[in-house]
Amino acid sequence: MTLPLLGSVALLAVAAVSLLGGHNVLADASDNVGQPLLFLGETFADVWCVVAGAALLLGALVLLAPPGSWPERQRVRLLVSLAVVALLTLDHTIIMVSGYLPMFLVRLVTEGPETAAVLVSPGLGVQILTLAGAAALFLAARDEQALRPADATSESLDQATRATRRWVLVAIEAPVLYALSRVLMALHVPGFRSPEFTDELLLAGLGLGAAACGGAVLTWGLMAPWGERFPRWMIGLAGKPVPIKMAVVPALVVAMLVLCASRAILVGGFASGEENWANQLELPLILLPQLLWPVWSVALAKAALAYERRRRISEMLP
Repeated sequence: MTLPLLGSVALLAVAAVSLLGGHNVLADASDNVGQPLLFLGETFADVWCVVAGAALLLGALVLLAPPGSWPERQRVRLLVSLAVVALLTLDHTIIMVSGYLPMFLVRLVTEGPETAAVLVSPGLGVQILTLAGAAALFLAARDEQALRPADATSESLDQATRATRRWVLVAIEAPVLYALSRVLMALHVPGFRSPEFTDELLLAGLGLGAAACGGAVLTWGLMAPWGERFPRWMIGLAGKPVPIKMAVVPALVVAMLVLCASRAILVGGFASGEENWANQLELPLILLPQLLWPVWSVALAKAALAYERRRRISEMLP
């Protein structure tokens, strides 16, 4: 309940400050990480902050309601819907900062603390609180759908195993293709190069590509033996079961981040008009992996939930 409430307060405060004569930190053209609602214009950005803040506030109230106040299915649908409304506030900023973090750390060491000033942004802080609130609602909705002993059969285990494998294979395609495109950009391979690509941009692309590869490996773990028990080289943990939430929660959070980035890619393209799409289509091999991100987000969430179901059923079976 605390995280949705904090996210709600942050969003409503942004709208209040803007309405009192300040500026909306989520529609700030001067802040590279404070532009998720810039395409709406400041007035509509204020309205959306109120809508998203109210959604998180309502979600917090639903979580406070006594058990049985809502039918299970309605409660789950409401929590998911409110989480999606909050997520529509966000764009690619958080996942971009996460991917660029290695570069920021290198520059922090080599050039000094002033290079990390971009991370000191009110807009970034509001986005992180919004994500945390939406994630809390989504995870609460998932917890509502707990398995019952009658659901634990060998047939349901086989179904969950097949679903996990199917969704994992889909979920690793987009990050691998994205990472490959960024490597080919760095190598200046024909079809992946442009005079506009600076060395800094290519380095950042490699950082994001490395993060995508790491994510693909971790996604593979949802159906690999080491995704259920820690491997032998992990001293002190070798052979012990991997906590289910350790695998599921990060995967669901990443799926939400990818969904937000997908919204930014689509909205950014349409909001910028035909000229922007024409520029993008000059290098279609770079654009196409990003268009797979909506599929990636859904597949990753499905894979994580199927993994959780498979592990829970395995624990319940004799």
